[in-house]
Amino acid sequence: MLQYWQFYKQERLLVSFGVLLALFSSFGQTFLISLFVPAFTHEFELSGARFGVLYSAATLASAALLPWAGRWIDRLPLHRVTAGVILLMTVSTALMAASWSVWVLVVALVGLRLSGQGLSGHTALTTMARYYPRARGKALSLASLGFPLGEAFLPLTVTTLIGVVGWRASWLVMAGASVVVFLPLAWGLVARAGVELDPQKVRWSEDEPESQGEPESGRPGLERSPTARPVRHWTRGEVLGDVRFHLVLPAALLPPFWATGLILYQTAIAQERGWGLPLMASAFVAFAAARIVFSLAVGSGIDRLSARLLFPLACLPMAVGALVLMLVESPWAAYAFMGLLGTTVGLSGNLKSALWAELYGVRHLGAIKGMMASLMVLSTALAPILVGWVLEVDGGLPLLLWGVVGSVVVATLMALVLLRPEPNTEAGPSS
Repeated sequence: MLQYWQFYKQERLLVSFGVLLALFSSFGQTFLISLFVPAFTHEFELSGARFGVLYSAATLASAALLPWAGRWIDRLPLHRVTAGVILLMTVSTALMAASWSVWVLVVALVGLRLSGQGLSGHTALTTMARYYPRARGKALSLASLGFPLGEAFLPLTVTTLIGVVGWRASWLVMAGASVVVFLPLAWGLVARAGVELDPQKVRWSEDEPESQGEPESGRPGLERSPTARPVRHWTRGEVLGDVRFHLVLPAALLPPFWATGLILYQTAIAQERGWGLPLMASAFVAFAAARIVFSLAVGSGIDRLSARLLFPLACLPMAVGALVLMLVESPWAAYAFMGLLGTTVGLSGNLKSALWAELYGVRHLGAIKGMMASLMVLSTALAPILVGWVLEVDGGLPLLLWGVVGSVVVATLMALVLLRPEPNTEAGPSS
């Protein structure tokens, strides 16, 4: 932890920017939007099933836009990208407050999912992975704390706000917070960071970016690594032609896929096991705690060992949690399951962001991560359909949990391709 504190003290401005954008992403995340579902269904006379279809459609639409929107971080200065993301969120929250029809509601949901779940976290993590080559793990771990911080504090705050001023006024408050609080803070942090954050002006070396053309002594993570091997900066099209990418993809997508489906249907799981909902709700403490602890722990591991070495192990705790839930009916199994699921989520998020930078360089990292974010959003849109269908058949829960275990085993074996020696990548960077 001392290493994290020392790193944060020296890089607090840019790292705080990452935390802020990760926290801000909560405005477009399912856990926050779900607080308004009763109001939506009542106001627009929607059934729960119909709203679910509209929400999935909005999520898929945002996924389709992410590959295009995500690549702008490779082309524009960071402050302009950030302003675009926050202004899109502001417009979307204001539109939600004023929504006068179902179709306006859907448009607002698309904007929220694109700017929140998609671009806010994408901007935060791409910035950390790109500009801290020697301390990438610590930077990603610290910035990722914004996600559980939002999950911990915003639901109670927003629930209270809805009770006091109503659901429409609550969205107006969030719109005001976006433009009055988040935008000035983010701009201020970027302006004072003391690093060249325009990708068109950064001098890209054959392995990592140099800050303003020359390494800065005393700025951990911004120096060029003396032991780094030259790697080519792959374009998104070249990544799609790399067999390693396709072998790693299942392990990259399984954590958000299964976490979304299993958490969404936690009520059905609790009923199957004879547990009360308060037990499952309290088990979220284990999920959040494990996510924070292992998100921080893996950062140092990335810096010491590399994401390539650690990534194949990331999904295994989730499989162990599924086995515990399958075999144990005692209430402690709920805490073990949620804790192990949080472990995988904490490990996987940071390992993925570092892995793409290690394998494919950082010049086109925004486009690559935008593509991955789109695939992730697509998987989380499909998960409720599959999980809901499996739980409706006889013996659905054991079948579902065996599906978790089997998919993790297959994905882990496929991801072992990362342990093979890298192909020769000493050619110059692509243009």
